[in-house]
Amino acid sequence: MPINTNDILNTVINNINYNSINNKNDVAENENFIPFKDMFEDAIKNVTETNATVQTDIIKLVTGETDDLHTLTINLAKADLAIQTLVQVRNKALDAYNEIMRITL
Repeated sequence: MPINTNDILNTVINNINYNSINNKNDVAENENFIPFKDMFEDAIKNVTETNATVQTDIIKLVTGETDDLHTLTINLAKADLAIQTLVQVRNKALDAYNEIMRITL
């Protein structure tokens, strides 16, 4: 019995469309859902803010306005963590994109 690939493809596409419609309703009802775009923008904003804080702290330390190395060290760790988080989000997005590109229809 020959396999009709068009029928299989149409069935898969219809299932994807049905699931995407149902998932949109589920996502709309989920209060904890954060769109990827918003999450990525927040990560970029966090990196920008933490780096600005660190730069300000370093300038204050160099000019003698403060001698609080403890806060500077904490802010440096926060900035490092923010950058690492942004890099990992970017890597996951690229991995997902590459995985989608490997799908054959």
